[in-house]
Amino acid sequence: MKKILGAAFAALLLSSNLFAYNPPAGGQNVLRLTEPQLLTGAHSAAGGGLFGVTPASIVNNPALTAWEQRITLDVAGTLFINSNTDEPYGGHSLGEGFQGALLIPSRWCVSTLLFQGVWTQAFDMPIGDSLNFTGGLSKDITDQVSVGMNANFGLLYGDWVDSDWTANLAFGAYYNHGDLAFMQNVRFGVAMSNIGKVYAKSGKTLGIKTAKNYRDYIDSNSKENFESDDSTPWPGICTIRTGVAATMLRTDIMDLGVSLDLSYPFFQDFVADVGLQLQFWDSIKVYSSWEFDAQEFANDSKNLMPSVGVSFKFIFNSAQGSYLSNKGWDQSDMTVSGAWKQMYKNVNAVSAGAVLNLGLADTKAPEITMWGDQ
Repeated sequence: MKKILGAAFAALLLSSNLFAYNPPAGGQNVLRLTEPQLLTGAHSAAGGGLFGVTPASIVNNPALTAWEQRITLDVAGTLFINSNTDEPYGGHSLGEGFQGALLIPSRWCVSTLLFQGVWTQAFDMPIGDSLNFTGGLSKDITDQVSVGMNANFGLLYGDWVDSDWTANLAFGAYYNHGDLAFMQNVRFGVAMSNIGKVYAKSGKTLGIKTAKNYRDYIDSNSKENFESDDSTPWPGICTIRTGVAATMLRTDIMDLGVSLDLSYPFFQDFVADVGLQLQFWDSIKVYSSWEFDAQEFANDSKNLMPSVGVSFKFIFNSAQGSYLSNKGWDQSDMTVSGAWKQMYKNVNAVSAGAVLNLGLADTKAPEITMWGDQ
């Protein structure tokens, strides 16, 4: 068995080296652009510095939602502002992204449905127009361990790209170790995504290396004479992501958590995500993250500015006799959030969203009465 696994890994590594790595800037994160938490959550496979997940968290690790107890609705949108219109195929000053998600827990598993749309044709982030649907299942195995899987289907289209589609799977696992030395709630996560067909090179979707060549070329030549190949497939096939997170400080007023994630798209790139989160009075959260993509950085594409975001959680009561009250959701909570991230030198993302949790989470352990105690 070990020989078979070793041979399979060697074949995968060899096949990855047969292709020049040249995805479009932003292609690795096409599913992480539509929600404030995804933009600023360090893409954490361990649930972020202070554990908190939304239905869209399944794109980071399908196992993260396993302990959710309430039906959750998630709606968000992102605006991409492009300040560079001097492009080889015409500039678009604005791009958009949106998502809608539904999480439904049951005694057997937690089911999540996520629908996302992204429309951006900026030269610095030329990932085109796409619609993506992700369905996820997660299950807690013990009080500390959970597993999950996703199925993703998508369609790529647009004025200057060839239509394409994607169909792939993702698997993930999560482990909560608890306290370790001075760190509290230490957590680990691992996921493998994009197992299947991803978006192939398409039309004028320039890869990061092609874009660098274009910038170098127009310094001394006419851009109308520039010729190059399209981008290579994206996101990276069989991308492995590992993450660790922990609470570093906990007081009556404030909690502080950090996270670190490492990923290896197609075994030809290295990406590090670092996140910092602060929470005040269990209702206000401030968060920031920083991403280092080795290939994008080497090709003068990646911006190194950290993202910033803030969220507010409030509880509201439903009137007696209302629809929510009749469903047993007399008291629910909603988290509204906003975030900003400079994706690339000329592309900024501004995102806003709301997550509605119906009912109250059950955090009280059951009371067990023995016959002799009656």
